[in-house]
Amino acid sequence: MWKAELFRKKLVMKIISFATQKGGSGKSTLTLVLAAALAVDYKLKVAVLDCDYQQSIVKTRVQIDEESLQLLKESNPDATYPFDIFSIDLNGIFDFVDNPENDYDLVFIDVPGRADGDDVFNALTACDAVIVPLVADYLDRASTAEFMHILQTIKTEADKAEIPFEYFGISTKRSNNKEEQEMDDYVDALGLARFKSSLSYRAAYKRASTLYSLTTPAYLRYVGGDKNVSEEIHAVCNELIERMELPVKSVTE
Repeated sequence: MWKAELFRKKLVMKIISFATQKGGSGKSTLTLVLAAALAVDYKLKVAVLDCDYQQSIVKTRVQIDEESLQLLKESNPDATYPFDIFSIDLNGIFDFVDNPENDYDLVFIDVPGRADGDDVFNALTACDAVIVPLVADYLDRASTAEFMHILQTIKTEADKAEIPFEYFGISTKRSNNKEEQEMDDYVDALGLARFKSSLSYRAAYKRASTLYSLTTPAYLRYVGGDKNVSEEIHAVCNELIERMELPVKSVTE
């Protein structure tokens, strides 16, 4: 599985993929929400590789945010996107990572909606960490746990090869019901890693942008969000920064 020449990790760059075994978990939305906040609030140089067949992130930028950027440039000619997006094939991930011109602090990879092919798992081995969105659905609980067990196997092999690799579950679309507590207990009982922070089920997250962060007050008001949205996002970002030792000078509270 592990080939040393494929894992020449840069000393600073961190590579994190978002993967799941089930659709509808908010994988691409979570990628956008965190990428924007980490670029805007934490001043990280971020790239997002959209490897999902649906290309949801690329479409958001091209079909929605490009027009908004052009309008913004009328009053601020220097306006630009806070992070870069690349449409890339899974097999191109290693070339991107090894390219010395790609000097990002953080690279997010949005992999296809179902991480069940060899090409997907090969891509995951290029990462420092894999984030799995957790949605409390009883019927999908076992498949999610099975996927995280696979990631644990990858981690075991990575540890043997002394290659950095972590995986974490992050609860998304949370509404604090009994099923979610059962999911937490289930994941914990299996000894799988998960974030303490989470994102609730809120309409504002459906308006995640490649141009604005949902933590920006003006944009947050525009999408009908409140301070709880910003607080949730910062909590997840802070935990990610701590767990992955991301190179920020200060952590936003």
